[in-house]
Amino acid sequence: MLNPWLCNNFVDSCAFDPKYDPEDKAALEIFRLHEENDLLLVTAHSTQKEIDHPNTPLWVKREAGGLLLTIDTSLTQQERILIHKIEGTLAGNGNRESFIQDARHIFESQKYGGYFITTDKRLIKKRDEIRKFCAANILLPSEFLALVQANINPYKKSGT
Repeated sequence: MLNPWLCNNFVDSCAFDPKYDPEDKAALEIFRLHEENDLLLVTAHSTQKEIDHPNTPLWVKREAGGLLLTIDTSLTQQERILIHKIEGTLAGNGNRESFIQDARHIFESQKYGGYFITTDKRLIKKRDEIRKFCAANILLPSEFLALVQANINPYKKSGT
């Protein structure tokens, strides 16, 4: 596994404000580590569209505004094939349309980062299947936090 202190860590919009324990506490600690100890958190441009939604809480918009953001870029044929495969895996026999954004989030996390932090049960349920053909590391906030705590932060500020 990659050291999460040394790579981009993508945050899904639902990971900002999980509604249940222990994910709520883990998410708060992850954002604290980002603020105080330079844990690198990133949002994909596709996630930003969800954050911009009028129903998104203002504090989530504020927090997301402080994170690095990817930009939409042209994709190679192989990248488009990979996204399509992720969509198909997520959708199963269901409607692919409802998984287009999620597939893009996962794709970007494996292309530019190390981890994709989410509380979306649909994504968590399919992560092992996706890992068979894609380098995405999809984790719950609590799983990601445990990984962060198990690794050495080479950038740790003295006194923290």
